[in-house]
Amino acid sequence: MAESIVLLSGGIESTTLLHQERQGRSPVGLFVDYGQRGAARERRAAQTQCDRLGVALRELDMASVGEAFREGLDRRLHVPLPHRNLVVLSLGLSFADNHGAARLALALNREDADSYAGASNDFLQRFEDLARTLSPIEVVTPLVALSKAEVIVLGTELGVDFADTYSCLLGYPQHCGSCPQCLKRRAAFEAAEQPDPTAYRRD
Repeated sequence: MAESIVLLSGGIESTTLLHQERQGRSPVGLFVDYGQRGAARERRAAQTQCDRLGVALRELDMASVGEAFREGLDRRLHVPLPHRNLVVLSLGLSFADNHGAARLALALNREDADSYAGASNDFLQRFEDLARTLSPIEVVTPLVALSKAEVIVLGTELGVDFADTYSCLLGYPQHCGSCPQCLKRRAAFEAAEQPDPTAYRRD
C-alpha cells in the first residue's frame, strides 16, 4: 500500500519531490491529464522517472475537461485550466483516500507560491484545513520554501536526471525555449550553476 501519493507532472519540481518521497517512504505517482498540450510528453517523463525508481504510476484522465476549456480558443497556444491546483489537489485527495495513503504531496516552489493565488500559502492552508475535515490524510508541499534553482540543486543531490523531465507549456517534442515555463527552466539551471541538459527549439 502506498504511504504517499505524489502529484507528478514529469517536470523539475514533481520529479525531485518523487525522488525525495522515495527516501524512506513508498510513494505512488499520480498523473492527471486535464487536456494540457504537453500531456503525452509529461506522462512519458513521469513514467520514465517512476520506472527508474521502481514506483507505480497511476493516471486520471480528464482530457475532455481540458478540451472543453479550449473550445473556441484554438488560436491560443496555451489555455490553462483555471484553478488547476484546486482541481488536481481535490482529485489527489480523493485518490489518496481511496487507496489508503496517509500523505498527498504537491510540488510547488517558492516562486509558484508568490506568483498565483492557487499556489499561495493562504490557499494551501485553507485546502489543508478542508482536507482535515474529510480525512486524516496529510497534504504537504515539501519544496515550497525553495526556489526553482534550489530545487534543481536538491534534485541533483538526489540523483535526478533532468534530461528526462518536461516543462514546456506548448507540448512540442522539444522544449520550445520561449514559453514562460521554458524561460523559468533555463533561468533556474543558470542560477543553480548546473548544466542544462534540455534541448530547446530556440536558443
